[in-house]
Amino acid sequence: MSMIKRIRAILENFAFFIFCMVVILFLMQLFCFTSFRIPSDSMEPALKDGDRILVNKMIKGARLFDVFAALDNEDVTIYRMPGWGSFKRNDILVFNFPYQMNRWDSVRMDVMQYYVKRCVALPGDTLEIRGGFYKVRGCDEQLGNYDAQQYLANLKHPEQYGIVVGTFPYDEQLGWT
Repeated sequence: MSMIKRIRAILENFAFFIFCMVVILFLMQLFCFTSFRIPSDSMEPALKDGDRILVNKMIKGARLFDVFAALDNEDVTIYRMPGWGSFKRNDILVFNFPYQMNRWDSVRMDVMQYYVKRCVALPGDTLEIRGGFYKVRGCDEQLGNYDAQQYLANLKHPEQYGIVVGTFPYDEQLGWT
């Protein structure tokens, strides 16, 4: 076999190897794991703005949808693969925030905008926020960012701060946050 044929065979094998690796990495990112950049400082000190995290899609199952239609801001149908697990308290979750856009028949979400938050309660839990602290009935573990909760608990007049203080602003009619 001539030297040129040998070099050509090596290059073909290398190209095939690279192609297979790209396909495997694409499938792994589509169905198993993907990375996300933390978009804000809302998860500090655990995660800082700009940090990258690796998300395990196999827990609840990968979502499949037409990315090009989503980029064009069209309605997309989302299919979910079967998952192999469930979320636990204090897990960090990546999700799309649902919103209503001049419609009462459905809730939309921007599938290209992600939020990163901590799971403090699970389906069936009763979550209480008292004096700035999170508490799930029947659960003794510390939930969420304790320092941020302590900060809220120490505010003298939290109603002055509105939504900046936390998830629920003070409501004068109801008399609670």
